[in-house]
Amino acid sequence: MNRLTAVGATGLALLGIAACGGGQEAGKATGGKVEITVSGMPPSTQAASQKDFLADVAAFEKANPAIDVKPTETQYEAKTFAARLAAGQLETVFRIPLTDPPALIKRRQVADLTADLKAVQHSADFDPRLMAPSSADGKVYGLPTEAYAVGLIYNRELFTKAGLDPAKPPATWDEVRAAAKKISDKTGIAGFGMHATNNTGGWMLTTMTYSFGGQMERAEGDRVVAAFDDAPTRGALDLLKAMRWEDKSMGTQHLRNLDDLMRDFAAGKVGMVMGAPNLFSGYKLKFGGDAEKYGQAVLPMTADGGALMGGTVAVVSPKATAEQRLAAVKWIDYYYLRPKYDPQLAAARAQKRKADNLVAGLPTIPFYSAAVSGPVIEAERANSNLPLENFAPFVDNVGAQKFVVEPPVAAQELYAALDTVVQAVLTREDADPAGELKKAADKVVPILERSQR
Repeated sequence: MNRLTAVGATGLALLGIAACGGGQEAGKATGGKVEITVSGMPPSTQAASQKDFLADVAAFEKANPAIDVKPTETQYEAKTFAARLAAGQLETVFRIPLTDPPALIKRRQVADLTADLKAVQHSADFDPRLMAPSSADGKVYGLPTEAYAVGLIYNRELFTKAGLDPAKPPATWDEVRAAAKKISDKTGIAGFGMHATNNTGGWMLTTMTYSFGGQMERAEGDRVVAAFDDAPTRGALDLLKAMRWEDKSMGTQHLRNLDDLMRDFAAGKVGMVMGAPNLFSGYKLKFGGDAEKYGQAVLPMTADGGALMGGTVAVVSPKATAEQRLAAVKWIDYYYLRPKYDPQLAAARAQKRKADNLVAGLPTIPFYSAAVSGPVIEAERANSNLPLENFAPFVDNVGAQKFVVEPPVAAQELYAALDTVVQAVLTREDADPAGELKKAADKVVPILERSQR
């Protein structure tokens, strides 16, 4: 859902504003240079960020004198992306959510970059979990630029008050339930909070379903069908119902979206919520949360469960020439990937963020093997302004987790339908989780069919 990143919920809420001339490949620039257009330049209203971006463009062109980069302010917007794609108006390089590559690969709407990986430093060292969504049949069609995995966020102070060890957060959903009840019983504060509105209820129910080993959609031949009306999703709902009505450990506020829940969490009104480490920036800077009280763990899951992974992928227009494709991959490597394998650059960026009183050194999913990512992580830690020990339960365990991407077809419509299920379970004691799921499936099935015509 891309609501977890700093620019959007559910991971990346990108705005579609074109500038500097969009459109497709101009081919050879003046003087025989290879010209490429690249999306993602910050708008002029963010003057400092735009200045930094253009400085990176200039530095890249100096290092690659045969390439001319034409940036645009265009960002991904779900409502306009398909039309722009069909009209051939996308840039040479554009970013898309991690959910989108499979469908675009199938329709041949993104370029095969396999032969161009020679221009990508450490291409053999990528974490295969991050490459899987944009790969097919042994070929690579996109490169990850941002990635997050949903985990469990908890209030360390409330853990201590409830007699729980903040250094040992819950590792199973049964332990989450027990901890939530202890927090509620000992402090009178809701032990666990669940998203429920603006598609976030369905998004987090999807997260729980994955952790229980289930799916929301599955492939049947060439089609994608609904798969959530089964045991894992019912198990997640049964847990929520038990915590809400039997344990009474979820408080009385149950119609909240991401910001609502994070605001309450930052104010110490909720003991635990689901979320990725990148929510810390909003927790501290937007809602004034105390950094020392913030704890981050991986998501509890069953043996066959996985953590929901979101993020973005940089892809290249299928209309790009071979020269443009290679130039595009070089740009992706230089601008998006270099900070993830270059310790000096990582340190410099962390120092700048620290100087600007922003969050610096925030733990993320490493893009590469330990040999490559290790020095970068150390450089960021050395320049961090965070209580990094509070993130250790996440950092120490995320490497062993299975990742599952968000539903590939009509995810937002699916989430909207599942919002009502979560709301029913949290607000009506007599709600039947199985019956509510059946109602949601009846809504989602025709939506999936229409989306694949």
